[in-house]
Amino acid sequence: ACAELSLPVVTCGGAAGRVDPSCVTVDDLSRAREDRLLFKVRKELRKFHGFPKGPLQFEKNNKKTKKWRVGAVFSTEVVNNGDTTNAMLPKEGNQGTVVSSSSFRGCDTGAGTACFVTGTYGFVAASEIVGMIARDELIIPKKPWKKGRR
Repeated sequence: ACAELSLPVVTCGGAAGRVDPSCVTVDDLSRAREDRLLFKVRKELRKFHGFPKGPLQFEKNNKKTKKWRVGAVFSTEVVNNGDTTNAMLPKEGNQGTVVSSSSFRGCDTGAGTACFVTGTYGFVAASEIVGMIARDELIIPKKPWKKGRR
């Protein structure tokens, strides 16, 4: 809807299982990685709204994927899929206590969220929006391809 109405948009991916706020970044939605929620959003936009597909997984990309001009906040941190044994280990060179299980994991199996990570997502999104307004450079999403056209 934002692309069709020429409204700028910045979206946020999922923060579940993330523990490192320094990995949070912003890029075009078509280039987001390590985020299953944004993967699903892209899939839905392609299927129901005609956004273009990139190369298939493991297919050689001879052309650069065109940006959709939709800002996306996501983390490049690789989630450890529920293994909490190393979730809070200090990084190399840091001093600190090793925590064997994270206090922000829910129900012993699911990946919970940490307020310092979700807060970082919000601050990064707000920064992107304020920056667009301050520079007077609103990034309008590209209009999606029409069905059957590519």
